[in-house]
Amino acid sequence: MTPYEVFFFSSGAVEEHWSTKDLSLEKANVFIGFPLGGLLSLALMLGAALVLAPQQISVDSLAQVALPTATVVGRLGLAVLILGIFAATFGAALETALSAGYTVAQYLGWQWGKFVKPRDAPRFHLVVLLSIFAGMLFGASGVDPIKVTEYSIVLSAAALPLTYFPILVIANDPDYMGDQINGRFGNALALVYLAIIMVVAVATIPLMIITKAGA
Repeated sequence: MTPYEVFFFSSGAVEEHWSTKDLSLEKANVFIGFPLGGLLSLALMLGAALVLAPQQISVDSLAQVALPTATVVGRLGLAVLILGIFAATFGAALETALSAGYTVAQYLGWQWGKFVKPRDAPRFHLVVLLSIFAGMLFGASGVDPIKVTEYSIVLSAAALPLTYFPILVIANDPDYMGDQINGRFGNALALVYLAIIMVVAVATIPLMIITKAGA
């Protein structure tokens, strides 16, 4: 629900002509894929706490994330993990670059789309390429990637209600959703989640300041 994901998935839905036939797949992605990703993140943190913390190792780079896996499952597991890290970082780079292209092009009224030939949407593709290049320069600048991740997550959490609430409104609008509007149970869950992210959004920046971002 972070802003870049909203632009990426909504624009992708338009480009790929999603219909009601795609709802079951997208629901599976939300109810299975997202929780699985959260569990994997918790597993990484648990592994770091059990393996690295007792040895006074502080995770300062992506390479150190692989140490618990290498300790438990050896070289083969490490190879699988490295492949997974490459897929995750490569996919994230493409998502954020495309999201930047979608956001800028749609705001300025340019032709856009990953399925549109570059010569027919040159400014959209230029923004995508420049976003990737800017990310490469930022990564090569020597900035602490852990701190960048921490601050980006905090700021994304603070902005969550600004993207979540409009989507919740649309999910209950029959002019947009037809007979696929949220039911009572779905709205009950959505309101509980809205309350949670409102608390998170209000608390996240003060907590970052008080804790000095975990320093």
